[in-house]
Amino acid sequence: MARKQTKELVRKPDFLLTFIETAYTFIQNNLRNFIIGAVVFIMAVLAVYGYTVYSSKQEEKSQAILFQGIKSFEEYSQTGKQESLTNAENVFQTLIKEKKGKAYQTARLYLATIFTMQGKTDDAKTLYREVVKGSSGTILQTLAEQALQGLEKK
Repeated sequence: MARKQTKELVRKPDFLLTFIETAYTFIQNNLRNFIIGAVVFIMAVLAVYGYTVYSSKQEEKSQAILFQGIKSFEEYSQTGKQESLTNAENVFQTLIKEKKGKAYQTARLYLATIFTMQGKTDDAKTLYREVVKGSSGTILQTLAEQALQGLEKK
């Protein structure tokens, strides 16, 4: 019985060769459409790659700006220079206006902290609530919730 099935399989045309022959014939008959399809596919791949590179560059830029703001905030914490706090506030507000990347929520948290230090508790509460809404399940949410609780106790 197995011998009979083997003979039948040997007599049948090879699937791979049949597929290649069919594909070759199809491409020959539709060469223009095939070339257009290939060009469209390549352009789509390049567009996705380009967007990915652009997006990562924007994220790096946002992270660099955030680092600059955090550095100014730490400088204020260590030296007490009002100029450093103003610089940090401006940097964080710029990031918040751009609404780009992961740095956006962190900038909100720092700006809310600055507002708390300046006595602008209503603005700080608003920002903390936005951080809680926008970053569920992260450490930022936990920090914002704790800060809100601290502000509400006062």
